[in-house]
Amino acid sequence: MINSIVLQPLRNGEYIQFLTDTLNIVSKSNPQALNVSEQYEALRTATENVEKLFKISQASLVTAEIEALDKRRDDAINGINLHVQSLTYSPNSEINKHAKILSAHLALFGPRIAIENYQSETTILRNIVNDWKNKPELQAAVTALNLGNWLTELETANNEFNQAYLKRNEELAVAPTEKLRELRNIANNLYYKLRTRINSNLDINDGAEPWAGTVNLLNQHISTYALLQTRRAGGTGEEPVVG
Repeated sequence: MINSIVLQPLRNGEYIQFLTDTLNIVSKSNPQALNVSEQYEALRTATENVEKLFKISQASLVTAEIEALDKRRDDAINGINLHVQSLTYSPNSEINKHAKILSAHLALFGPRIAIENYQSETTILRNIVNDWKNKPELQAAVTALNLGNWLTELETANNEFNQAYLKRNEELAVAPTEKLRELRNIANNLYYKLRTRINSNLDINDGAEPWAGTVNLLNQHISTYALLQTRRAGGTGEEPVVG
């Protein structure tokens, strides 16, 4: 008979690997020959669903929308920087003066604003926008250099990026936890059904092959995870390599 194991304590990565290894063993023994094709396919689908959500929950926050918005605000700050720098060479003394004021202010935030990490760039751009809109000297320079549209674009792009980033962060922080629990419960039940089906066929066929060999492999597999749980519960700090 297939040995019992408590699945709940397994961490998500371990859990997925446990089910994947179980499916691999059954697959090599031929689900049809074992008379468990239906149970095998159901568990395989459930395992794929758990793994997909787990990968999403572990993934970077980068999405196509976030990447596009980040490029948009990068283009805005790079465009502003290049435009301001070019105006520092203007022969018009007033334009030259205002351009140098804005150039000096941008320099306070470092030479490569657009390659800062997401959070840092968001903060830097917000500070630039706030200063240019509220500090008289900078406000006057923006007006003199006709940078109002550029500033609006920078603020809009940065705000939209931040909203999309926070929304994605909230989704990944909250949704996967509850959904993963639900999907794991489904997979648990399907694993138990597969185990019961194999055990039943082993009994009906008096321990014949391919059930006997499959059960032996599954029990070796289960013992590895059972040992992991035992050592973890005992706090030995020693865990076997799994998978």
